[in-house]
Amino acid sequence: MTKLEMIPCPKCGDQFPELRKTKYGYNFCVNCSTVEPLVGITTVEGEGDHTYNGLIIMEQSKWKAIAEKEAELKGQKAHIEIIDFDADENEVSQSLKERIAQELSAEEAEDQNIADPNNDNATKIRGIDY
Repeated sequence: MTKLEMIPCPKCGDQFPELRKTKYGYNFCVNCSTVEPLVGITTVEGEGDHTYNGLIIMEQSKWKAIAEKEAELKGQKAHIEIIDFDADENEVSQSLKERIAQELSAEEAEDQNIADPNNDNATKIRGIDY
């Protein structure tokens, strides 16, 4: 396997493959790119036994504008969710982790109280003799 020749990016100075410039015509690295992410929309076309799936690929801003206009015409609010797969999964906020831990510990305590046969305040399950 051959090693890629690296050259400095003229915008940020980081290294990027020379092949990106010579073969594909890009003058800078991926991180300096101003191109929007693309969105893929699956479609089902045709009728009856003659259906097929299609794929429409467009820029994110165009898709967002279409979704907002579609919702407006239907008299609804556009619920747009864009998932950023480039984001680091480890950057989950600490407050969210703490809130989840609190909820789980509260549920565990509740479960223990229900299972306690000496607890008269516990919710009884119908159909079981205590």
